[in-house]
Amino acid sequence: MGSKTLKFVRKIIVFCLFTLLFNCFSVETSNPEKAYKYWAGENPSEEIELVKGEYYQSPHFTLEYEFFLKFKPTDKWWNAFIQQNKLEKVINNSDWFRLDNFPKWFQLNSNYLVYGKNDPYDRSRYFVDYESGVCYIYETIGM
Repeated sequence: MGSKTLKFVRKIIVFCLFTLLFNCFSVETSNPEKAYKYWAGENPSEEIELVKGEYYQSPHFTLEYEFFLKFKPTDKWWNAFIQQNKLEKVINNSDWFRLDNFPKWFQLNSNYLVYGKNDPYDRSRYFVDYESGVCYIYETIGM
C-alpha cells in the first residue's frame, strides 16, 4: 500500500471510531426547554408557553426518540403546526394505546381532540383542548 492509501484508510478508521463513540450515548431530559429544543432543533417561539416536557433519544445511529410535551400555544401556532405536519382529527382512536411509561403529568380528559397522521404505524398523537388552550404532544420515532 502506498502512503496516500494508508493515510486514507487511517482517516476512514478514525472517522468510524469517532462515529461509533458518539453514537453510544443516549439523550434524556425532563427540562421542557431542552426537550423542545432536542425535538424541534430550535428554541420555542414566543407563541408557546412550555409547561412540562420530556425527551429520550436512544443511542442508536438511527434517529429513535420519544417526546412528551404539555404546552399552551397560540391558536395561530397550533393551526400552522397541524397544517405543516398534515395532521388529521382522529375519529377512531382505538388503535392507539397509552404506554405505561408516560409521565404522570401527561393527563388527558374527554375535552381533548386528538390529531394524528393517516398512517397505521405512526403512534404519535397530538392533543388540544380548545377551551383551556392546553395541548399535549406524544411523538415517537422508531421506538
